[in-house]
Amino acid sequence: MRRAALLLVPLASTLAFASDCPNGDNLLKNNTPLNQLCSRGFGQFTPGSLQQAIGNQPNNVAMITAAAEQQGVPVDLALAVSYHESEGFNSCAGSDTGVKGPMQLTQRTGNSLGYNRDVNEQNIMGGMKLLKQCDNKCGDTAFSCLSACYNGSPRPGEQAGWARGVQNAYGKLHSDPSLLASATSNCSSSGSNSSCPDAAGGVVASSVTPSAPSTLPSLGAPPALASSDIIVAQTQI
Repeated sequence: MRRAALLLVPLASTLAFASDCPNGDNLLKNNTPLNQLCSRGFGQFTPGSLQQAIGNQPNNVAMITAAAEQQGVPVDLALAVSYHESEGFNSCAGSDTGVKGPMQLTQRTGNSLGYNRDVNEQNIMGGMKLLKQCDNKCGDTAFSCLSACYNGSPRPGEQAGWARGVQNAYGKLHSDPSLLASATSNCSSSGSNSSCPDAAGGVVASSVTPSAPSTLPSLGAPPALASSDIIVAQTQI
């Protein structure tokens, strides 16, 4: 009986709650394979500014907004994490470690949460469920703790880079209310989801070789690797 009850949790989390983003709620009901959206494969991208990324990815932004509200995650935190993780809310973002999609889930993590990370909408819902667990554990602005929980990379410095990047995006959303307003404006409109735009859209795919880090405003010394950092074998990614 306990096992059956646990299996019902992902379904309940998907269906039990509506958000203030009806367009996002409706889009999350689709089941769009990432391979269908990303016929040219997965790679790294130049995301542009937050404003540009929000404009380039209206459907993913609406779904991230809706999924965050359904799961009880602060929308600004959810947007900051996806913007940093997928280089601009991009479904076709991927890494040499095998993570992919708007929330950059591993297959193992997605399965453990009851979602298929290779489906765009489930990638978002699974990532949001994980972020909710991390937010409950760490709080909205404990970025080092959030990085250890959500990113959990064993690569030196990667967790610290994640914390800086998410903190930077989160700070921009807080300092410029128009950014969050433009994101939530996608909730009442439906546009074509340019999930993997070309150079004309301001996003350029590259190989999966990590690109040079963007120059970010100074946020102080990067957080040190914590004793809570999660170390996993490559075969577990």
